[in-house]
Amino acid sequence: MGKSIRLSVVIPTSNRCLSLRRCLDSLVAQDFKDFEVVIVDGGSADGTPEMVGEYRGRLSINFMKQKRRGLIPAMNEGWQAAKGEIILRTDDDIVASPQWIGEVIKGFELSPDVGGVTGPTIIPEDIRMNRDIFIYWKKFESGNIFWRIVGKIYFNYFLEGQRFAIGKWFRSGAYSLGACFEECLKLDRCIEVDHHEACNMAVRRDILQQINGFDEIFNPAGGTHNEPDVSFKIRKLGYKIMFNPKARVDHLPDTSGGAATIRAQCYGQALDIINFYFRHIKPNTLDKLLRFSSYLLFLNAFWTFKFFKTKNIEWLGGIPGTAVGLLRQVIRRQP
Repeated sequence: MGKSIRLSVVIPTSNRCLSLRRCLDSLVAQDFKDFEVVIVDGGSADGTPEMVGEYRGRLSINFMKQKRRGLIPAMNEGWQAAKGEIILRTDDDIVASPQWIGEVIKGFELSPDVGGVTGPTIIPEDIRMNRDIFIYWKKFESGNIFWRIVGKIYFNYFLEGQRFAIGKWFRSGAYSLGACFEECLKLDRCIEVDHHEACNMAVRRDILQQINGFDEIFNPAGGTHNEPDVSFKIRKLGYKIMFNPKARVDHLPDTSGGAATIRAQCYGQALDIINFYFRHIKPNTLDKLLRFSSYLLFLNAFWTFKFFKTKNIEWLGGIPGTAVGLLRQVIRRQP
């Protein structure tokens, strides 16, 4: 593998040349310099390879062609090819603060039992409002009486009254979004959290090897639960996940995407939610069972609402996903 380096930034990408350029510009500006960049390209036809070539004199880059389709396979191929002692998984649509990598390193230096480090993934408000979760978050806070009632249920029951919690997973199966809001920048110290933010995810390489990397049982197209699955496995080994408020990236997610992908996303999301919950949280008390069941009903009601609102039947993909996911859990538990 050659000379060992301190850290590898692993970036999956595909036809996102402009976003990736912004990301690479922010990596050139890092204060900490002992790192490589592993770019796993899913067959870009937009000039990405040529653009990346412009950075070879300024960054240590390993540009590799992806062998298997899907975001999770890309991440596994990337970290396995990386040379760093620390694997820092991110997306091609982030812009990192100059202190980012240095502050990630500082998080690991807090204690030998730190197995992972994460930090703020701030989504600017103008982009934030292009995503359903944040659109309805705002409705929950200041919409009409109906939406505020729904918001009270969501914030107080599913999020247990901790709407701005950072890196927290709740008994319902919902998780916090506090790291996306500027409020998290007010922290004056590192704190221990339940899970990493997906595009700001640093893990010790030896631990990632121990848990066999990212589990491809989750939606390979880019589900929401394969990263926290890694986080929970790390914690089960006795290590901590630390949130460093100074290890900041700004997340500028691409908001494009057609209806053809919605059904697969909803179906896969439902499967991932159920698989993750039964694996790590477990409905093993009446309270957790009620919260989780209510949360699944809430999600299915939302997908149905989106169907009626858009007249797009693709939104109903989460309903069979829920049924299949629960059935699989029943079958797995048969003697």
